[in-house]
Amino acid sequence: MQAPSLLQRTKFLWSNIFTQRPLTPEHTVLVRLYAKKSSDDCQKAIVDMPPEVDPDCPQPCERRQKKKKGILHKIKMKVIEGGTNFGTPFRRVQCQPKVCKESEQPKALPEPKKKLPSVPAPRPGVQVSILGADTAIGQYLALLLKQCPCIKKLRLYEATDTQGSPCNRELCNVVQDLKHIDTNCQVQAFSCACFELERCLQNSDIVLMLESGYISVDMPTEKRFCYQAPIVKKYTDAIAAECPKAFLIVCATPIDCMVPLVAETLKETGWYDPRKVLGSLAVPEMRASTLAARALCLEPRYTRVPCVGGTEGDALVPLFSKAVEYFDFAKHNAELMTHTVRTAPMTVSRCSGMCSKAADLSEAHAIAGLVTKVAYALLCKDVPRVTGFVETDPSHVISPARYLAVDVLLNDKGICTKFDIPILNNYERDLVEKALSHIVTNVEMAQHWHMAYLKQELVECKMAMMTQWFHPKDYDHVKKICHYG
Repeated sequence: MQAPSLLQRTKFLWSNIFTQRPLTPEHTVLVRLYAKKSSDDCQKAIVDMPPEVDPDCPQPCERRQKKKKGILHKIKMKVIEGGTNFGTPFRRVQCQPKVCKESEQPKALPEPKKKLPSVPAPRPGVQVSILGADTAIGQYLALLLKQCPCIKKLRLYEATDTQGSPCNRELCNVVQDLKHIDTNCQVQAFSCACFELERCLQNSDIVLMLESGYISVDMPTEKRFCYQAPIVKKYTDAIAAECPKAFLIVCATPIDCMVPLVAETLKETGWYDPRKVLGSLAVPEMRASTLAARALCLEPRYTRVPCVGGTEGDALVPLFSKAVEYFDFAKHNAELMTHTVRTAPMTVSRCSGMCSKAADLSEAHAIAGLVTKVAYALLCKDVPRVTGFVETDPSHVISPARYLAVDVLLNDKGICTKFDIPILNNYERDLVEKALSHIVTNVEMAQHWHMAYLKQELVECKMAMMTQWFHPKDYDHVKKICHYG
């Protein structure tokens, strides 16, 4: 039997409805009802309508987008209407009416403030102590170093009494005069009469040892050394106690003997650093460079004549062959200029006048240039190349001389590189061989003096201990007790 069609079923349904005929199980009609989908036409129309203008605030208000209503929205509405949430009572919350703020009138702009120039940061500087500043060269050197921007403090130490000196002024008057110079460098004076050597050396970065008193250059080397050695030994002991990491520049003559003495004294105290001890050759190098520049009609600042060997006399060997590249002086000219440089101190000292030394200005200029280079090197602003009398490295030893004048490079740690002796011509080679023997003699003299000083000091210490041990002491309170007894 074929299934009834849809039209037959419809006719059968309506006929039963009108005739009120009961339906039988055989005539079952399957009717499926569909829910009509809700349209958003109304909401779209409302959204498209312009919002009503509020009489209190005619400006349009920004409306937040409504979220889809969920369970949280129902709970919120229940709370607002005054209901409860899990048995907890809530007050009715009402929205406050909107209040339109009156439009404020624009205020006038404040007057522009003048920008003050920023104060520059303080420049880093070093502290320099000049031992033996009571001499004329010390005062000229203080004047030149006062103008150096890399020095923040300058301390001058008066080593001897200068009241009877005809060429000098009191150090306190010099310091008061230097304070009027418009630089940031502070100048202070210290005197040996007040035992202020330790105070002068505290926190010093560079220590400059000058000659104490006026010594004639015509004096033999041994006599000058015996006069200066105790003073230099005293300076070195104070440096090891107050500023052991300071850079030492030795300018006290004879430098060939003083540098080994300073090294042996620092080794005795355990503070010796070969990178921080330098013997000055600034003066003979300046004289040799000036002489070569005049002979070649060049500017002295573009001409540099390095010096090797020692620091004075026959030990000094200026290398005029290195003055200008690819140029060498004739032998007789080199001999004449070498003799002139070696005898320059004695030639200058023979000038007329009451001063035994007349080269104070030129020497002060040369030493000030060396101190400035060392200061810039310690501040990491430059890596200068200078000539100095230093202890040679074991790998560079070419003779029994442990100390030699060579070119060195400086940095913030001190002497970073020591160069070998450059290639020499035959004449300069002969001079270096003769100079090495003089250097060995001067170094041995300094070492022997230091050993004799230590032995004498040891003997005096033993005698003092024996005297203190065996000498009976007098006790006043015991005598009084015995007297009253």
